[in-house]
Amino acid sequence: MSEIDRDRELDARLARAPRQAEPARDLWPEVALAMGSSGPARPTGARWRVPRTPLRIAAALAVFASGVLVGQRWGEPAPPPAPAPEGSLAAAAEVQRAGTEYVTALARLGETSGEGERDQGVEAGLSALQGAAYELVRLRPDDPQTGRILYTVSEARVDGDGTPPTVRF
Repeated sequence: MSEIDRDRELDARLARAPRQAEPARDLWPEVALAMGSSGPARPTGARWRVPRTPLRIAAALAVFASGVLVGQRWGEPAPPPAPAPEGSLAAAAEVQRAGTEYVTALARLGETSGEGERDQGVEAGLSALQGAAYELVRLRPDDPQTGRILYTVSEARVDGDGTPPTVRF
């Protein structure tokens, strides 16, 4: 008989075998008796296990809380948030706040020592100033002063050949 024939015969016998069978007898009482205990079996020296998930959650909360406390103690105190302007002057107050931040940023730029960093900052400052001057001209097209501001800033951003300077970022 060839190996293929044996495999086919085995497959046929397995196909005829019952899918479920009842055990001949219950073995658990004998197993418990052999182990020498009448109650539930517990291996010698085993300890009861504490669920790990609550411990992990508690550890994560402890790490988070300590990080918050350390951050509050060592971090700079955050400035109080400015009250949000309301009413008809809200836009004007927003322009004032942004202008103050712009001037503060330029003052910090003056404190830098790197020439390349300063050149980049000046170009960014002039670009923002030109954008602001353009918006002023758009708001007051008949005002000659806003036109002069835009012209002056635009001229400050142009090299001798008429092109804006190239500053690598």
